Amino acid sequence: MKTMKPHFKTFPHSHVLARALLAAMAVFAFSTAQMTASGEKSVPASTLNKLDQQLVLVVKKSRGETTLEPDVYKFGGRVLVEIEGSFSRELFDQIASLGGQVVTGWGTATTFRAWVPFAQVETLAGRADIKSMSPARPTVTRRLKH
Repeated sequence: MKTMKPHFKTFPHSHVLARALLAAMAVFAFSTAQMTASGEKSVPASTLNKLDQQLVLVVKKSRGETTLEPDVYKFGGRVLVEIEGSFSRELFDQIASLGGQVVTGWGTATTFRAWVPFAQVETLAGRADIKSMSPARPTVTRRLKH
C-alpha cells in the first residue's frame, strides 16, 4: 500500500511574514500596556474632572508616567493655565507657595491665569474652590496704526 504525503503549498517568504506579524502584535501589546499603566486611574477622578486633557498629560509627564509631550505654553518648568473658580487671597497665597505666579491684569473674579509648576498642577486642581483648569495661550494685543 502506498502512503500519501500531505501536499502543502508554502509561500516563498512565510517565515518573514510570520515574524512581521509577531512583531506587530508585540508592539500593539506593549503600547496597550503602556497606555493602561499610565491610564486615567493614576489621577484622582475628582481632580481629573477639573483638568483639560493637555493638563492631565502635564501631570502624567511630571510623574514620569508618559513620554507624550503636552501641547501647552510652558516656560522655566511652569505651565500657563487658565483657572475657573473663586479667586481668594488663600488661593493666591497657595499658588505662590507652590512656586507659581498669578498673572496680574488679566481675568475676572471667577477666571484668572497663573504660571504653575508642572508637578503642582494636580495639587492646585484638588482645591474645592477651583472648578476647572485648562492650558492658557498667551495673548498679544497691539493697536494697528491707521
